[in-house]
Amino acid sequence: MFQSRKTISFLILRYLVLIFFVLIAFFPIFWLIETSFKLPKQYYASPPAWIPNPLTLRHYKSLFTTFGAIPYFKNSLIIAFSNTILVLLVSVPAAYAISRYKVGGETFSFWILTQRMLPPVAALIPLFLLYNRIGLIDQHLSLILSYTIFNIPFAVWMLISFFREFPVEIQEQAMVDGCTELQSLILVVLPIITPGLVVAALFCFVFSWNELMMALTFTRINAATVTVLFAGILQSPTGVWYGEAAGAAVMALIPAFVLTLFFQRYIVRGLTLGGVKG
Repeated sequence: MFQSRKTISFLILRYLVLIFFVLIAFFPIFWLIETSFKLPKQYYASPPAWIPNPLTLRHYKSLFTTFGAIPYFKNSLIIAFSNTILVLLVSVPAAYAISRYKVGGETFSFWILTQRMLPPVAALIPLFLLYNRIGLIDQHLSLILSYTIFNIPFAVWMLISFFREFPVEIQEQAMVDGCTELQSLILVVLPIITPGLVVAALFCFVFSWNELMMALTFTRINAATVTVLFAGILQSPTGVWYGEAAGAAVMALIPAFVLTLFFQRYIVRGLTLGGVKG
């Protein structure tokens, strides 16, 4: 009986500690959301105004009228999804070749990972000069290619572990039954390692969606992303528009949140399976 009470007390204490840290982690998001619904006079209210009163949508309206937010979000979606698809098209066959046929030897996979260690700022000026020479400044393709360069090493490194954990006998059986190696890869292997594909795709999407430095350098107006919009709001010559900045940040959270929620079961499995061995 005493042991049972001790166990229950320990569980309660553990959950209270977890709840405390979860609240700390989510407080900035909560403050961001409520700031987007506050009137300007409530930003600096003392004591702080925890609940917007009255609730206003003026900041969101200003985002689409004054700042023209729609093209920025459209550009971000185009660039992030295109980059994610391109990364997977390159990373899947690369990871498969490395894991199945030992292409490049034992150290090649580590060499690929070292390419991700290159600071993006180191490639900023060379890429800018290159894109300027071939006319890709302020084009979607410049950001898509730049993000692909830095996302491929991460995606390949992650997918290698999934291909190595996949039982070769299952693929060989499919080939005995009449499939070509390419058909067995597409019809048998990839559906089973879907959690790994989802995790790699989500990380690539989030990196592309949140990146600011290259977006500021390679874009002007036509291909500017939501992070450029956010930076412009914070550096507006008429002052800092806190409500609009909070509204832009809240809207920028939605795509990643929706994707994470929708693919949650794959993400948990993917992170677990991919972390077993590399």
